[in-house]
Amino acid sequence: MMAKDQLRHFHLFAMESALPFGMGIINNAKTGGFQKIIDVFKSKDPFSEFQVDGETSAKTVRDKIDQVIPGLGNPVVSVDVTVDENYPDYESNEQDSLVSTLKRIDTELDQLRCLISNDSSKIED
Repeated sequence: MMAKDQLRHFHLFAMESALPFGMGIINNAKTGGFQKIIDVFKSKDPFSEFQVDGETSAKTVRDKIDQVIPGLGNPVVSVDVTVDENYPDYESNEQDSLVSTLKRIDTELDQLRCLISNDSSKIED
C-alpha cells in the first residue's frame, strides 16, 4: 500500500509541479531563447517563475493526456471529509425546519411574482 501511495504522490508531483516547470522552460526558450532561460534561473525563485510561465501549456498537455487515459493527466486527489454537526437537535426539528423553509421560499416566490408582474405592466404602458 505504501508503494502505491508513493507512486500516487510522484504522479501528482509530476503533473502539478514538474510538468508546468518543464513547460515554462520550453515556453521561455521559444520566446527568448537560451538567454531568457538563464535570466529566469538568476531570479529569486526560478522554480515558481517557470511553473507560472508553463501552467497554461501544462494544463493543455494534462487535458490531452486525459483524453487518452482519463485520470492520468489530471490525477485524482484523495481528500478527507469531516462533517461538523452544529445542530444537535436537528433530527427533532427536521420537519419543522423543512416546513418553515418551504414557507419562506413560497413567500419569496410570491414577492418575486409580484415584482415581475408590476414590471411587466409598466413595460406594456
